[in-house]
Amino acid sequence: MRVLTPQIIGRRSELSLFDSLCSELPDRGAALLLEGDPGLGKTALVEEFARRAAAQSMQVLRTSGTIVESAVPFAGLHLLLRPLRDRFATLPLPQRDALEVAFGVVPGSPPAPFLAGLATLTLLAEAAAERPVLVIADDLHWLDPASQSALLIAARRIAFDPVIVVLSARPGRRDEPVGLRRLTLAPLTFIDANALLDLRPDHPHGAARRMLLELAAGNPLALVELPAAASTANPLEPVPLTSRLERAFVGRFTQLERPARLAVLAAALDDACSAADAIAAAARTAGHDPDTAWLDAAAAVGLIEQRPGSFGFRHPLVRSAVLTASGSGERTELYRALIAIHAGDPTRTIWWRAELAEADDAQLADELDDLAGVGLAGNAPAMALRALRRSADLTADPDNRSRRQLSAAAAAARIGAYDVAEELLARVEGDSDDAAIRAQAAWQRELLPIEQSALASGDFGPALAAIETMQSVGQPDRALDAVLHLASIAWHHSTAPEPGEVLIPAVRSLNLDPDDPRMLLLAAVTDAPGLGVEIIDRIRRRDRTAVIDAETAWFLGYALNLAGEIEHSLAYLRESVGQLRESGQINLLPHALMGLSWTCFVGGNLVEGRAYAEECVTIGIDLDDPGLTAAAEAAIALFDAVDGTPPDPVTIAGRSPLAAHALDSRSIRSTLIAARGTAALVEGRPGDALEQLTKLTNPSDPAYHVTFGVVTAPDLIDAALLAGERPLAQSRTEAIETLARRWHAPLVRSALRYAHLALVDGAALDKAADQLDTDPLSMPLVDARAHLSAGTRLRRARHIAGARHHLRRALDVFDQAGARRWATRCRDELRATGERLLDEQPSGRHVLTPQELLVAQLAAGGLTNRVIAERLFLSHRTVGSHLHAAYRKLGVASRDHLKVALATADGG
Repeated sequence: MRVLTPQIIGRRSELSLFDSLCSELPDRGAALLLEGDPGLGKTALVEEFARRAAAQSMQVLRTSGTIVESAVPFAGLHLLLRPLRDRFATLPLPQRDALEVAFGVVPGSPPAPFLAGLATLTLLAEAAAERPVLVIADDLHWLDPASQSALLIAARRIAFDPVIVVLSARPGRRDEPVGLRRLTLAPLTFIDANALLDLRPDHPHGAARRMLLELAAGNPLALVELPAAASTANPLEPVPLTSRLERAFVGRFTQLERPARLAVLAAALDDACSAADAIAAAARTAGHDPDTAWLDAAAAVGLIEQRPGSFGFRHPLVRSAVLTASGSGERTELYRALIAIHAGDPTRTIWWRAELAEADDAQLADELDDLAGVGLAGNAPAMALRALRRSADLTADPDNRSRRQLSAAAAAARIGAYDVAEELLARVEGDSDDAAIRAQAAWQRELLPIEQSALASGDFGPALAAIETMQSVGQPDRALDAVLHLASIAWHHSTAPEPGEVLIPAVRSLNLDPDDPRMLLLAAVTDAPGLGVEIIDRIRRRDRTAVIDAETAWFLGYALNLAGEIEHSLAYLRESVGQLRESGQINLLPHALMGLSWTCFVGGNLVEGRAYAEECVTIGIDLDDPGLTAAAEAAIALFDAVDGTPPDPVTIAGRSPLAAHALDSRSIRSTLIAARGTAALVEGRPGDALEQLTKLTNPSDPAYHVTFGVVTAPDLIDAALLAGERPLAQSRTEAIETLARRWHAPLVRSALRYAHLALVDGAALDKAADQLDTDPLSMPLVDARAHLSAGTRLRRARHIAGARHHLRRALDVFDQAGARRWATRCRDELRATGERLLDEQPSGRHVLTPQELLVAQLAAGGLTNRVIAERLFLSHRTVGSHLHAAYRKLGVASRDHLKVALATADGG
């Protein structure tokens, strides 16, 4: 039969979009996710994209997903970057090492996909500096997970580089990519479907044509393939179109002679199979001499396409149909044949051997265990789960089997397969008598968000018991890690009024040095009000000139953050973030960024803090961590609230159930409530603000949070006074006074002094206002709010000179911080004093976008564009564009001037 390839018909808008993207080169690039159901013509469309790009002298780099190689980490990326291998030597060392290990050039532990993605971005940017680049990744859903992650990380960062990335995939996947522009293919219109049919030499007419158009429903592949099966298909049978197409291919497959069927099936089982391998496997199985005519027969009926040096299936549905139509006996025979043919390549045959293994096989179990390790390091937990489960099945030793099942359960939890994880943990508890293994199983069970988990219902008992067992069996390091993890859970998720109190016995049992940074953090989590002063004093006594690593700096900065000491917390967290950027430690970086973002918010560095939160959103997407992404989005909502924009939980959660679940955590819930309250106050709705903010101060409310209650105290006090609820403001002030007797942190003292100033009048107000000049509040924004409050009331009392002084002080801080709504309020009050003010002229650092600010800060510190790009996970061209924008907005022309401009904006 003559095989017709679907033509590019009915895709005018898609082709126009691609042409438009090309027209924007070289000023900016783009990334496009092309989605569509099977048969709609994704591959044909990207082929046309490639043809048009080549006609414009663009360099075209391609890769595609295959079923077999989907289990081989970085296989797809290797294929894509092969033409750029001569450029590897120019990469920053961590990125070069990552790619060389990933591609097997040098030995080493598998790199994180994040670092491989940054290396990909750098290579693409370097290549595009010579001529624009088109990157095509067809069948993204079949690419190995490590390559998928790396490609998506690079694609999301394409901004000012002349690179277009086109990824094609089927819609509706569990791990659907986010952060990319989507282009969804629709079925062909009636007119276009008819036009495609007219291209067939045997195009149908009349009733047959109408029936075919109805059955195909605008699917180009169906319009081409269904006519051959129309005589045997029941048009009234309610069968999905994909199934009809598969039936058509099954019919052709079953009509082949057995050797030809075996050759086609061999290719379906091994999609890296060459024509020679397929023929050889079929010959071994059928007992015939090899014959190339077998593949010719398959090509003649439209199952495969033969090209010089290679062959492949015409469409993924053909492979699916072949596998469906084959028998288990035939597959087993072909597995044996393929194993024999590739006996010298155990990596290629590992899954076939695992499929055939029936009894204990220690060597194969070890191989699968090693493969799982590669998968976990390469962001392929699903593949690791499959390998570990099979490895455990082939392991005779009970304890070793249990350890592999524990690892499998952890991998299952990573992909949200909690029922599988629960089943594996139950097996461990049933098989092993080893106390350490059983304790680990109990601990992992408590981390699962399932009904059987006591921790999920707020009961820390079983988790603490597991930690106690870890210590008793000589695993203190594992116990310490577990306590730190449990402390994070308590802080972020517990609804108890004192969330860390339940952990105090476990923390004490660790017997850590009181000055150990980990102990200081645990102390802050368990009892910040009671131990805050001691924590601050111990950290202040440390030698600040001593060299510390990133993790230590994070522990100390986070401990100070929780203890209410902001200035030194900022220093430690900035040190931690700087080191983590330099070393590329992506796993800890987002946690340090979140801590730094919050500390900046409390400290009044709004633009900088928002930049860290936005970066965290991007990293959360890169790491496929919806919880982290939701937390960062909630943090951004808090910054937006300062300008009166309330949060939108639906937008924050997106389409992710895990993100929606994260919104129920105590810390995120409190963040969103604080944001709603702040936004309502700024918008002039004090009653609504009170409704929200009082939840943070009520111990019986699930959102109760001591720290948030202190941070939002100025908002609550103002809202209460504006709403005529002075007794509520007084009551809240008394509560802060009680707290301050045992928690002498700068954060608490600032809140208390603000409350006192807000409640006084007359001579007491004059005294409190004067004190602001001699003894400023340690929290800059709270200090500015205090000056605004004092200035407003002094104006109303007709103390014009004093009012202007305090209002100008407040305005300077609000302008520097980028708190526009508060600055506007200050200007209105100053005008009410009779002062003539020019219209607001944005200046200083708050005119920069968050990304521009981060780039400018690093450039002012003396870093080159390439080093900045490496640390901010961008291309150097994107860094250059941001830096140029910063120069223009700040009115400077060099890095030296930039440093002065930023220092001036900081009040330096």
